[in-house]
Amino acid sequence: MKNSKAYLSPWPLILQAWHTQRLGHALVIQGSQEKADLLATALSRQMTCEEVGDRGCECRSCSRDIFDHPDVLHIQPEKDRIRREQLQIVLQHINRPPLWSHHLVIWVDQAHRLTEAAQNYLLKSLEEPPRYVTFIFVTEQIHGLLPTVRSRCQFLRADPDIQDDDTHFDPDQFFADNDLTKEQLIQFSYWVRTQYRRHQNKAWLELWEASYQAFHHLNANGSQDLIKEILRDVFDHVRQ
Repeated sequence: MKNSKAYLSPWPLILQAWHTQRLGHALVIQGSQEKADLLATALSRQMTCEEVGDRGCECRSCSRDIFDHPDVLHIQPEKDRIRREQLQIVLQHINRPPLWSHHLVIWVDQAHRLTEAAQNYLLKSLEEPPRYVTFIFVTEQIHGLLPTVRSRCQFLRADPDIQDDDTHFDPDQFFADNDLTKEQLIQFSYWVRTQYRRHQNKAWLELWEASYQAFHHLNANGSQDLIKEILRDVFDHVRQ
């Protein structure tokens, strides 16, 4: 891994995506509240650090409480709901450039508590955000988000133990299935990452990179058959 001291180093797959600029502008973090908060904090620190993004950095941003950072806008439920009015107050700042860092992070905690009106209000911002904006949605209940919101987001798993648990993943079944969903592709990516960490074979890393490219093609409504064919070719090379 490029930087074992980085804020995101406990999540190597996500750190690699950060280094290769493959993290989307809207991220959904799935997992327990505690571990999802840890990942959301690490992402926010990595994005707002004014130096190289290492833990222990003493730059102005890293020395500041993350919830008191001018470029981190934190939204929490009020009376168990997040309403459109709360988003309007926050999103009025979306078109101003970050004050300290290169990123403006909009962190929505317990995102499944967004009302339907609030989620619909978010759609345009999720579709065409300024280049410096990243949305982070933290939730334990992914189905609380509307399909129109989920389709605009990239999904991350907060718990490394979940990422590394490949005991129930069958790659042959993955390639045999007729349909290819984003969730299946994410599971495949995590399984590939586990194989790379286990075998330290560069070919597995190439397959992981191919799976991330495949995710973006699928997100752009690319051909499922073509995506699987490309992944299958790389996978067969790895197993030779």
